[in-house]
Amino acid sequence: PNHLMAYNLLGKSYGRKKMYDQEVSAYEKALEIDPDFALVHFNLGIVLGIQKKFEPAAPHFLKAIELDKQYEKPFVIQMLTALGKYDPAAEKPINQPKPQAPKSEPVKQAKVTPAKTEEKKEEGSGSDHKMEEGSKKVNKLTHVKGTVLINGKAPSPNTLVFLETKTKLPAQGQKKTPTLTIQQNGLNFFPRHSVIQSGATVTFENHDKEVHNIYSKSLGNQFNLGAMASGSFKSIEFNTAGPIVLRCNMHKDMIGTLFVVPNGYYTQPNKKGEYEFKNVTSEGYIMQVWAPMLSPDEVANNIRSADLTGVAQTFDFDIKSASVPGEIHDMTDPTDYNAIVDNIEREMFQAIDDWKNGKKFISRKRMLMAVTKHFAGEGLKGAIAKSFSSKRSILLERKLDKIRKEISGYGKTEEPVTEASLKSQAKFAVAALRNNVKELEARLQPTTVGGQ
Repeated sequence: PNHLMAYNLLGKSYGRKKMYDQEVSAYEKALEIDPDFALVHFNLGIVLGIQKKFEPAAPHFLKAIELDKQYEKPFVIQMLTALGKYDPAAEKPINQPKPQAPKSEPVKQAKVTPAKTEEKKEEGSGSDHKMEEGSKKVNKLTHVKGTVLINGKAPSPNTLVFLETKTKLPAQGQKKTPTLTIQQNGLNFFPRHSVIQSGATVTFENHDKEVHNIYSKSLGNQFNLGAMASGSFKSIEFNTAGPIVLRCNMHKDMIGTLFVVPNGYYTQPNKKGEYEFKNVTSEGYIMQVWAPMLSPDEVANNIRSADLTGVAQTFDFDIKSASVPGEIHDMTDPTDYNAIVDNIEREMFQAIDDWKNGKKFISRKRMLMAVTKHFAGEGLKGAIAKSFSSKRSILLERKLDKIRKEISGYGKTEEPVTEASLKSQAKFAVAALRNNVKELEARLQPTTVGGQ
C-alpha cells in the first residue's frame, strides 16, 4: 500500500487498456505517498491531456519540469505556451500553481443529436469537475446559430463560419478531415474551392497533358510543388490555419482556394446566409467569418468572442466589404526566413556561452527556444516540409536538437562535449539552414514561363 512505484506501474497498465479514470486514481495514490515524484506528475499530465483536461494537466507538467528538466519536452512546452502557462523567453514558467489532484470524470464526446440542456451532475463519489470556474453548472453542449450578410446580401457558397478554441487546442471530439485530392484538369482546379481541418493532407494530381507547377504564397502556407508532369501527384500536410490561394506557375489563369480551418468547428451558410452549429462543446471560442472576397482587415474586424455555457446563442454578422463578389484576396506571406535563421543562430551561440559559464538552466532554455519557438514556431520548419519534404525538415530539426541534448547533458556522446564541438555543430547547422532558405526563396518566388 505504500509502494509508490507500484502505483505508477498500475497506472500505466490501466492506461494501456484505456481505463483512464483508474489510471488517474493510481497516479493520485502515488502522489499521496510522494508529492515530489516527477515521473508520476508527468504521467498524470499525459493522461489528463488524453482526456482533454488541459488546464488540470498543466500544473503537473510544470511540477515535473521543476523537479526534473528531462520532462521539458517540446510538445509539453507548446501545450503550456498555448495555455499561457509558459513563457519561452523567460527563465522560468509563468503562472505556476501548486498541482492539485483532479477528480476523475469520464471523457465527454460531442454527440450527433439535437442539443439538450443537459447539466453536469454532482456525483457522490466526489467527481464534480466542472468547466470554467468549477463552481457553476455548465451544460456540456451549446446550440449556436445566426445569419451572415456581406454588403446586405447572403454570401457566396464558399463562405465559412468557424469556431476556434481560445486555448488553440483541439476541440473535444474533433475528427480530422480525410485526405483531400485536388485535381488539375482542363487547366482548372477541381474542386476549385475546398475546406480541410488543420493537420489534413492534400494530394495534388495532374490529369492534364500539360506540365503544371502548383504553388502558393499565402500566409503561413507557402509552398511550391515544382514541375509536375501529366499523371504525377504530390501530397502536402497543412497544419497552419487560414486561407490558401492556389496558383500555377505555368498557367496564370489557374486559381483556386483551400481553407484550413483551425481546431474547433466550422459550417457554411445556406442561400439565405443562415448558419447553425447544433452540438458545440461548451467552452471559450473565437468566432470568425471568411469568404474569398473578404480582405484580411475585413475578416479581422468581424472577429467575435464566444464563451459558450450551454445557453443557446445567436451571432449575426453584417459585414461591409470594399470588394465585389468573385474577387479573391491573396493573403501573401511576408515571412523573412533569413531573419528566422538569424534568431536561431543568436540563441544557439548565446546558449553555448551560457553553458560554458555554468548557466545550465538558461542555456537549455535558449536551445529550446531555437528549436521550438524559432525553427518550428515561426514557420521555417513547415515551409521546408511543404516545399521539399518532411524528411528534410526533420533532419534539420534533429541537428538543432542534438546540440540541445548535449548542452542539457542528455544521453551519451562518443567524444567529450566541449565549447569547440558545440560551436562546430552550430556553425554546420546554421550553414545548412541558410542553404535551405536560399532554395526555399527561389521556389517561393517563381518566375512564369518567358520571364513574365
